[in-house]
Amino acid sequence: MNLILFSLLIIFALVKINAHHLYRVNHHALEIEKRKTIELKDEQNQLLIQESSKSGNGRISEYAKGKLKMNPPEKKQKRIIK
Repeated sequence: MNLILFSLLIIFALVKINAHHLYRVNHHALEIEKRKTIELKDEQNQLLIQESSKSGNGRISEYAKGKLKMNPPEKKQKRIIK
């Protein structure tokens, strides 16, 4: 009887140790994925900022041509100042 209880105790101890180890492995993997998620969100924000800054020049040009009736100068209108 004691031998059966002792072997059950050993088995349950090994199961508990294995479960704790798996928890730590999974928790570490989760932390890595959280860091990757944060890095990807930062990269996405940077790309959105770059995209909006590039499209801003086009909007300004369209506004200048459409509403303000502005056009780029021709070659004969340009002067080089030294």
